[in-house]
Amino acid sequence: MRLLYIIFSLFIISCSNSTSKMNVEKGTFQAIKPPNIYGNNRYLAKDTNYIISYDANIGKNKTIPLPEVTNLRKKFVGGELPEVPADINYRLIENTLGLQFYKLTKESNDSYFGFGGGVQNFPYGFLTFGHNGKFVEVGGAAYWGLTIDNASYEGEYTHFVSHKSSSESEYIKLKNADILHSYGGFTAYTSLFWEKFALNYAASIANPWLVVNLPVSQEDKAEVSFWFPVLLMQDIGISYAPGKMKYRLGVNQITGVKFPGQYWGLSAQIAHGW
Repeated sequence: MRLLYIIFSLFIISCSNSTSKMNVEKGTFQAIKPPNIYGNNRYLAKDTNYIISYDANIGKNKTIPLPEVTNLRKKFVGGELPEVPADINYRLIENTLGLQFYKLTKESNDSYFGFGGGVQNFPYGFLTFGHNGKFVEVGGAAYWGLTIDNASYEGEYTHFVSHKSSSESEYIKLKNADILHSYGGFTAYTSLFWEKFALNYAASIANPWLVVNLPVSQEDKAEVSFWFPVLLMQDIGISYAPGKMKYRLGVNQITGVKFPGQYWGLSAQIAHGW
């Protein structure tokens, strides 16, 4: 009898179909730079390779305005949220430290495939592939990870419960909330190398906030109607690889599709392969 009661209660809860939606009218969201994935920057003579690297990004933290972001009109039974602009910013964190490890398997035709992971604030994983010839390398990577970022935002929040056919709306403000969320992106890279030296270039497209819901209280989250804008990062650098070690120094530029301006920083990497 007790089991039947629990099953019935779960059924009632599942049928309640509560909905929470929010228009983010103002906000600032912390964003970290994409992971430092540059490729190998040298010829790989072995079939199986293991690489560990230590990375640093150096620069000044910046607040980046994000124009052209709009809360789309959301209509549902019992209520509606109108279309309004989202006056939001990224707080770009330039100074980061990272650790990365990956394994590569190289074929006889010089193509390779690999996978690995790293830590930059929080862990991430990635897949990488490419072509590593005697003097040139071309490749790419896809990555996904978790992080905790700080955010402050405000806007109209509506909570609707279908079995009651009622909704409640209020204007909420959250300040300095630490939010666990996912992020991800893609990187393409190429290198030209001669003996122990290499010139390399990498371009990344990253979404620092892969979310469809934001917290509105300690217990509840609300759906938002826009995608956070992507970051575009380019990095050009030189590297020196004596033996199993590699030392790299680069300059990077961050811009975006939905915001103006260019933001510059430095990158550094020390890697060991075997």
